[in-house]
Amino acid sequence: MRSRLSAVIGRRAVVALWAVAGLVVVILTYWLLFARPVETGSEEFPVLKSGDVVLAPSGHAYRYVAAPNVSWDRARAAAEKMRFRGKRGYLATVDDAAEFEFVMTRVFVNDTDVTYLGGRQTAPGEWRWVTGPDAAADGGKGTLFWSGYENGHAPEGRFVTWMFSAFQHGGKWDVSKVCCVTLFSYRRRMFSTSLGTGDTDEGVAGYLVEYSR
Repeated sequence: MRSRLSAVIGRRAVVALWAVAGLVVVILTYWLLFARPVETGSEEFPVLKSGDVVLAPSGHAYRYVAAPNVSWDRARAAAEKMRFRGKRGYLATVDDAAEFEFVMTRVFVNDTDVTYLGGRQTAPGEWRWVTGPDAAADGGKGTLFWSGYENGHAPEGRFVTWMFSAFQHGGKWDVSKVCCVTLFSYRRRMFSTSLGTGDTDEGVAGYLVEYSR
């Protein structure tokens, strides 16, 4: 009697397991067919318009300028023609964490796409701020703020925050091909690198101008 009861219970358990499995299959099928978001191609972000000049407690001032697909050289030239209260503009340099925090919270209240800064790779693995007052450092080479690539290091006292994809090996954005430092690659509030040509694949949105002298 006990063995027969056990057999009945066993059969019912198997039936219950199959029922649960069937339900799981139905739910997964529904999710795959109807619940997944539709792929619409390349993601498009709202366009951030050029902003007003924002004054910092340090006495520096900043302005975001929208310039889709501009090259780094043209952005630098345009920035140097700008003036604010007698101070000449230049592509912004980010010298410490406090400055970065101010720019991120006060200048970029909303995210944008790739935005040029005043940093360049001046030699393989040598990253310097080459605009504004920093440009005069090291005999005119600019202020060194990073040496190397993903396993590199910052000189003592220098600030840097690279995103994971900044240094690629191989392909269109190989480290030997990128030149320029940016913000907001993939909407990340971190440093990244760019070809600097205004290539439409990069999604350059504009540049950040700084006034300090």
